[in-house]
Amino acid sequence: MTRGMIPADLFRLQWVSDVRIAPDGRTLAFTVTRLDEEADDYRSAIWVVPADGSTPARRFTSGGSKDRAPRWSPDGTRLAFLSDRDGGKAQVYVLDVNGGEAQQLGTIPEGAGAPVWSPDGTRLVSVVRTGDEE
Repeated sequence: MTRGMIPADLFRLQWVSDVRIAPDGRTLAFTVTRLDEEADDYRSAIWVVPADGSTPARRFTSGGSKDRAPRWSPDGTRLAFLSDRDGGKAQVYVLDVNGGEAQQLGTIPEGAGAPVWSPDGTRLVSVVRTGDEE
């Protein structure tokens, strides 16, 4: 006999969102989100996988934050993404696809929106809230 779902099962679920194909079509970047029971909050990370499935997906960002909204640079060498890894509102970070440390590009007091690369890959733009919430 099988049992029904119980509330504790929710902490074992993970879901994929915001899948993005690299400019060369060979790699996918996506967000994996899960519930963190201890923190009573959501956690998410960026993962990458070859489009042909030749190797398993691997986690691209680490830590206990909310990393999301991956965006490939036009040349496919970098991923921009949003993260709250410094404990505040989501900010834009960039990470070389070959590894290294993510670089925070600025501090937006109200948090940044999903980044968009310029066609030449030299700039990023993000929608941000300014002023009070009204």
